[in-house]
Amino acid sequence: MRSFPSRQAGFTLIEIAVVVVILATISGMSVFAINQAFDRRYQSQAENLLTWLNQLSEQAALEGVAYGIFGDAEQPQESEKLQPAAYFRQHWFVTSYPEAFVLDNEAKTEWSVYSSVEYDEIEDPLAAEEYAVIPLVAMMPDGFMEPAGEMLLSFSSSPLIYSYSWDDETSSVVMKKISKP
Repeated sequence: MRSFPSRQAGFTLIEIAVVVVILATISGMSVFAINQAFDRRYQSQAENLLTWLNQLSEQAALEGVAYGIFGDAEQPQESEKLQPAAYFRQHWFVTSYPEAFVLDNEAKTEWSVYSSVEYDEIEDPLAAEEYAVIPLVAMMPDGFMEPAGEMLLSFSSSPLIYSYSWDDETSSVVMKKISKP
């Protein structure tokens, strides 16, 4: 009769080490892929906003009507909306086309206005109308944006800031990426 050697009851150290290395590699690649997906999501939203702003500018030129942009965030936890409005008969009216641009919950917008006039020299433009609603920025039918300035779009978990400004040469909005300081 032949006697068979007893079978091993567990795993060898080499087998365990190989499994640990494989799991570490897979989990490291997963974390990297998830980070890239979030970065692509932010980049995609920034590009969609650029498209929306240029669409609004083109709409103003096509219709011969000034279009303005209003910020619309009722509560801090809600997404911010950029609402378009058309200027008609001395008033701004919210429009349904183009649709409002809804920003991501982590997104934050800031507007910087460039002005060559000092604040003290400006007379109160709303003196005649106490409750006038004025947009953050207006796209004029002549192919320019008033007031001159830039919009900054940032995300709380991204190191990039997207800057939007008017380019006089192309008569369109351009976007630049800036690293947070």
